[in-house]
Amino acid sequence: MRKHGKVIPLRLRRPTPQRLAQFGDAARQLQQERDTAANVVERLLRDTPRERWHELAPRPELQSCGALERLGNFATQALGRDPRQALSAAQLAVAVAEGLPPGLYQPVVVAQLCALAYKDLGKALLYLGRFDEALKALDQAEALLAPHGALMHDVAIVQLVRAATLQEVHRYEEAFAVLASAKKIFRNHSDAKRVFICGIAEGVLLHRLRRYREARETYLILLAGTSNSADHESIAALHLAIGYCSVELTDFNVAEEHLSRAIEMFHALGQPLQAAKAELGRGRMFVRRGDLDRGIAHLYPIRADFLRNSLTEEAGLCGLEIVEAHLVRGSAAQAEALAREIVGEFMAASLNRRAISALGYLAEAIAARKVSRELVTDVREYILSLRTSPEREFTFR
Repeated sequence: MRKHGKVIPLRLRRPTPQRLAQFGDAARQLQQERDTAANVVERLLRDTPRERWHELAPRPELQSCGALERLGNFATQALGRDPRQALSAAQLAVAVAEGLPPGLYQPVVVAQLCALAYKDLGKALLYLGRFDEALKALDQAEALLAPHGALMHDVAIVQLVRAATLQEVHRYEEAFAVLASAKKIFRNHSDAKRVFICGIAEGVLLHRLRRYREARETYLILLAGTSNSADHESIAALHLAIGYCSVELTDFNVAEEHLSRAIEMFHALGQPLQAAKAELGRGRMFVRRGDLDRGIAHLYPIRADFLRNSLTEEAGLCGLEIVEAHLVRGSAAQAEALAREIVGEFMAASLNRRAISALGYLAEAIAARKVSRELVTDVREYILSLRTSPEREFTFR
C-alpha cells in the first residue's frame, strides 16, 4: 500500500477461530450436500422423461450446491454421447440456480452457481451448432461473474468455452484474444493445468487455420515447458500433434521422429488405439511424400484395427487417407469403391447423418470424375468438426 509517497506494508489479519469455524462448517455442508445429491440427481433424471426435466427445478432435493454440481457433471459427461441430453440437464441447472431460495447462500455463491450453469448451457449449445445462442448464454455467465472480483478464475473457465464457440463462427482473432485473457487469469491463479489447456487450444486453432508452422511452434514450446511436469499422456499427445503438423509442412524427418515417439509412448501407456492414430499419421506421411503404395499398405491394417474395435468413425477417417492415395495414384475406381464402403459403415453404425451425406457427396464426385484432393481433405476435416459441432452443415464445393 502506498501513502504520501511511502510504502506501508499491508498487515494480513489472521483468521479468527470463529472465521475458521465458519469455513469448516461451510466445507462440511458442501460435502454433505454432495453425498446427498450423489444418487438423488441421477434417480430424478432417470425416472423422468427428458422432455419433462424442466419440471424438476422446484424440487427441494435439487436446491443445493451439491445438486447443482452433480447436474453440471452430468451435463459435461453427456456432451459426447448425447448433446441434447446435456442441453436439457444444463437448462434444468439454470432453472434451479436462478430459483434458489433467497438467503440460502451468499450472493457471490449464487452468482457462481448461476454462471457455471449458463457456462454448461453455452457448451451444450455449442455442441449442437447453435452458436449465437451459445454466445448469449456465455454473455449471461460473464455478466453474473463480473461484479465479483473473487470469481475471475470462473470467468476464465467461461472464456475457454467462448473461444471454442468463436472459432466455430470464424471469429478467429477474437478467439485468440479470449484465449490469451483466459491464460493470463489461469497463470495468475497458478492453475498450470488450464494454462496448458489454453496452449493446446491455441495450437488447435492455428492448426485449424492451416497455420501449421505456428501451430507446431506452439506445441514445441508446450513440450519444452511441460516435459518434466505434464503427465505422459499429454506429452504423447503433443508429440502426435507435432508429427501431424510436420507432415503438413512436408518436414518428414521431424514428422517421423515425433510420430515414432508418440507411438512408443502410447504403447507404453497401454493405449494401443491412440498408438494406431499415430500410425495413421505415419501413413499420411508416406502418402504426402509420394510413397503411395507404402502408404496404402500401411493404412489398410490400421483401418481394419479400428473396425475390429468398433471405432467406425476413426476407420472412416483412415479410409479417407487411402481414398486420397488412390486418387493421387489415378485409381479412381478403387477410391470410389472404398468411399462407398465407408458410407455403408457409417450408415450401419447410425453415425451422424451429415457425415454420411458428405461422404456420399464425395463418392458421387469420384464417380463423376469431378473430385479433387482438396475435397477429400474438406470431407475429412468436416467429419472431425462434427465431434464438437454435430449440427454443422457441410458446404459443398
